[in-house]
Amino acid sequence: MTTVNYAANTSQRTPCVLVLDASASMNTKTPSGRTRLELLNDGIKAFHQALHEDEIALSRVQVAAISVGGDDSTAELLMDWTDATDFQPFKLTAGYSTPLGEGTQLALSIISSHKKTLRKHGISYTRPWIFILTDGEATDDDDVWAKACDDAHEAVTTGKAELFLIGVDEAGLEKLSMLSERPPQLMNSVNFRDLFVWLSASLGQIAKSVPGQHVELPSTDPWAAVKL
Repeated sequence: MTTVNYAANTSQRTPCVLVLDASASMNTKTPSGRTRLELLNDGIKAFHQALHEDEIALSRVQVAAISVGGDDSTAELLMDWTDATDFQPFKLTAGYSTPLGEGTQLALSIISSHKKTLRKHGISYTRPWIFILTDGEATDDDDVWAKACDDAHEAVTTGKAELFLIGVDEAGLEKLSMLSERPPQLMNSVNFRDLFVWLSASLGQIAKSVPGQHVELPSTDPWAAVKL
């Protein structure tokens, strides 16, 4: 686990937790001949490269990562809060179901505790992002899913976090949209690299702002699927 040295870098932080689908369906082959998961892992590498090309993002963006599904069908903290300068690409493995509600709850929990850490060290921060990506539909029990939706809405409406929801290929957007008033966006899995370059650019824009300032994000056109 990386320990953040706040004494060495007192800059404002822009936290983002990635909640990434690692269920068995991510092993589906795409028209490129590669699986969705292989393309997602390439996207994570592109995210790393793009962050390292932005000096402001390097010193201010923080990333955590949660896998949903994977080896034991749970939501697992893959990477605790890490400054972009220390971030290294990780590799997901796919299996089992999609406990997306559990992953959302874990994301909200680590954001809450992380804010306390930042305040303890006198570090200002912009509103944290929760970036949720899935190619399927949540498989949590109804009560777990309902609680995750309620807590996610509460976090957004009270300014505790921003949720960005991404559905991949034929993902069920109706259920995913229950997490936030902001509608999910659909993308094709072949565009994972473009998606993560966009994410890096977006976080970089926010990192240059002051808390509470309105920020115009880059266009999603390079990766968003067109609805016909």
